[in-house]
Amino acid sequence: MQRLVLFTVALALTGAASAQEPSRRATISAEQAKRYTIAQVLKTTGRAGSEVTDPWNPLADPLASGAVFKAGYTVDAAGRADGVKNFTSVQAAVSRAVQDAAAQPQGGRQYILVKPGTYRELVYVPVSVRPITLYGEGKTAADTKITAGLDAAIAVPDYVKQYGPQFASVDPAIKEMHALVAARTGNISTSGTMTVWVRNHGFQARNITFENSYNKDVGNARDECGERICGTVAQPHIRVSHQAVALTVEGADKAQFENVRLIGFQDTLYVKSAETRMTARSFFHKSYIEGDVDFIFGDTTAYFYKSEVKSLGDRTMSYVGAPNTNWRTRYGLVFNDVDFTNDGSPNGLPGKFYLARQWFHNSRCSPFAPVAVDGYACVLGAESIYKAPKGTITPTVLETVGKMAVINSRIGKHISRKNPWSDWNEPGTLAYRPAQFSSDDFFKNLKNAGFDPVDNLGYGKQPVPAEIYLAEYNNTED
Repeated sequence: MQRLVLFTVALALTGAASAQEPSRRATISAEQAKRYTIAQVLKTTGRAGSEVTDPWNPLADPLASGAVFKAGYTVDAAGRADGVKNFTSVQAAVSRAVQDAAAQPQGGRQYILVKPGTYRELVYVPVSVRPITLYGEGKTAADTKITAGLDAAIAVPDYVKQYGPQFASVDPAIKEMHALVAARTGNISTSGTMTVWVRNHGFQARNITFENSYNKDVGNARDECGERICGTVAQPHIRVSHQAVALTVEGADKAQFENVRLIGFQDTLYVKSAETRMTARSFFHKSYIEGDVDFIFGDTTAYFYKSEVKSLGDRTMSYVGAPNTNWRTRYGLVFNDVDFTNDGSPNGLPGKFYLARQWFHNSRCSPFAPVAVDGYACVLGAESIYKAPKGTITPTVLETVGKMAVINSRIGKHISRKNPWSDWNEPGTLAYRPAQFSSDDFFKNLKNAGFDPVDNLGYGKQPVPAEIYLAEYNNTED
C-alpha cells in the first residue's frame, strides 16, 4: 500500500490535488468534523442512498461498561464437554447456541464464556434469531485466543481436509457457511481465509484475541508483491496471493467489539456487506488491530474508538485502510481517538507508509490512465473483464470510491507526512485509480475517463457541496 501525513494545509474538498503537486491532504473544518461523531455515523444503516434511521449507542451497552455476564455456555479447552452447556471448542458452543435459539427464539441474548487458552480452530457465527456475545475472562485479551493460519493461496481440498471435520456435526447454517468456501474452485481466496466469520446481527465480543497466524512465525517480507502484479503490464511478475483474514464481519448490523485483539498481516479485518450497495454497522472500542497491507478493509460502516492500530514493517509498503465504500453510502471507516503506531522496523520509520488507499474492488482494467498496450481500452460494460488489449468495467466497480476519516487521533512517524492517502497502484497498471478525496474528484475522473455520470450512469446532479470521501481533523503527529 502507500502513504500517510498530517500537516494543516486546508485541502479544499472541491477537488483533490494531483499526484504531481507537493502535498495531498484531506483536512476538513471543525463544522465538517461534527458529522463524524459516534451518534451521527452509527444512526443509519441499509441500502446506499436510502439508508434508514436507527440510532445506536454502543457505549451505552453493558458490554462497554464491563458488566459481568451469566454464561449460558462455557468453552474450556482443558475441560470436559457435555454438548449442552460445556464445550472444548468455540465452534461447538456457537453451534449449540444457534440450535437453542431456533428452539427458543424469544430467549434474548446468548452469552458464551471462553476460558483462557488457545483455541486452534475456525469459528463461523451464522445469522440467528438471537444475538450472541462471545467473551473471555482472562486478565487481558491476549489470554484467550482463537487462531488459525489460512491464506488465500490455500487449495480448496487442503482447506476441506484440514477443517472439514470440525463442521461435520454443526448446525446447518454453519455447515452452509463452510460449504460456500468448500465449493470454490482453485484456491479459497481472501474471503475464505478468515479465522472468525460473523454474520450474526448484534454479535458482540469482549476481551478476546482473533488471530490469523499465517507467516507470524517467519514474518511477511517474502510476500512483498502480495496479490498484485509487480513490474509492468508488458512484463509482469505475478506473486501468489497470501491475504489472511483474522476477522470477517459480513452483513452483521450492530456488531460490537470491546477490548479485542485482531492479529494478522495482510487483510486482518474485513468489514463486508451481505449484498451489493448495502451497509451494516460495526463498532470497535479499546481494541488493538495490527497488520501491514490493506489490513482494515471493506465496504460497510465501521467505527474505531479509543483504540490502537499498528502498522507492521516486514514489507516496504504498508496501508492501514482499504475502504471500498459505495459512493452513496454515507460513511465508511471512521477512526476517532486512535493511536496509529508502528513496530519500529526500518521500513516504517522513514514515513513511507500510508493511512489508506481506496480499494478499486473487482476492477480488471483501468480507465483512469493510459496503459502501454497497443489498442488498449477500458469501457463501460455489463461485467468487469480484461482480455488484451480491451476490457470492460461495471458501474458497481466504478462506484466503490472508498471513504475513511481520521479525527482526534495520534499518528506515528511511519505515516507519510506529505501524502498519507495513496492512489490504488501506479499509473500505467491495469488496476490503477487515483485517490479521490471527494465527490468532485469522483465526477471529474468519470468525465475524464469518458463516462458521463448523468447520461451513462444515471447519477443525476453532482453533489453540492461536495461529499467528503477522505477526511483528517485535529490529529497530532509524533
